[in-house]
Amino acid sequence: MAKVRVGLIGVGGMGGCHFYNYEKIKDAELVAVCDVRENVAKEKVGDRNIKIYTDYNKMIKNEDLDMIDICTPSFLHADMAVKLLKKGYHVLCEKPMTLNTRDAKRVAAIANQSEKNFMVAHVVRFMAPYRYLRNVIETKELGRLIRLEMKRISAIPQWSWEDWMRDEKLSGGVTTDLSIHDFDFVQSVLGMPDKLGAYRYQMTNNNDTVVTSMIYDGDILVTCEGTWYNTSIPFDASFTAVFQNGYVELNKGKLIKNGKEVELNKEEAPKVDLGINVGNDDGYLAEMSYFVNCIKEGKKPDYVTPESSAQSVVLADLIKKKALKLRQKRNI
Repeated sequence: MAKVRVGLIGVGGMGGCHFYNYEKIKDAELVAVCDVRENVAKEKVGDRNIKIYTDYNKMIKNEDLDMIDICTPSFLHADMAVKLLKKGYHVLCEKPMTLNTRDAKRVAAIANQSEKNFMVAHVVRFMAPYRYLRNVIETKELGRLIRLEMKRISAIPQWSWEDWMRDEKLSGGVTTDLSIHDFDFVQSVLGMPDKLGAYRYQMTNNNDTVVTSMIYDGDILVTCEGTWYNTSIPFDASFTAVFQNGYVELNKGKLIKNGKEVELNKEEAPKVDLGINVGNDDGYLAEMSYFVNCIKEGKKPDYVTPESSAQSVVLADLIKKKALKLRQKRNI
């Protein structure tokens, strides 16, 4: 098979990240991009030989494409993914897969019926520190996992087109947009929890925090905190995993095991300003390269399956319901 011919829908925040990474994937060719903001697309494309569209229906009608990369606002993911799979394209879709359980099951069903590949871009699963943590948990290198604490802190995303990210009906809010990164990783490693608790507090000026507690195998406690602060702070993701024979910690970008820094071999990330409150990381390139490679080799992605991505949406819905019940009790 020649290079995988790609059409990219959405070149804003995450779309911009994907756009630049295709230049580093030798088996992929970015043929066309689509964005309702033609000026933004033109600025990204520059003098590259890439076609520009403002309507993705025209893009897929006019271009010979193997794969579509969906980087649109989250509320558009479900219908776009279903339509493109039915039309016979391989589909990579930014997270979250969908905004509710019903749509997640609908997309998963269509993906499983299709001969084409479908994968949700759960980038944290591909990031080097988290791959390292997964290995330590699964191999029991430090013994049995006892406790895992994960945090994801960010300024409120105010950079999105028409401010869609701050509308929970469009983005899923702090739970389904931000904290899903961490509890998706957890459920991909440990499965669905035996017990689930959730706390959410929406503060003044759009500050929002959600904390999820999950119990596994009777006594393994996992907590995930996601918080948006209405202030200018750098994005920060961290974790502390305690095992029978030690610990693994990610703090301020450094991975520590039992007091010693772990050197991770990383692909060089593209040195570009993404315009969003995250840093460059090898995870984006890794997930995209993995998906393209699956297409080239004619195999289904098994590191991120439709079922697993759907389970993360199910978990997000359960967390929201648990948090709402607690809030209602607190207000009585």
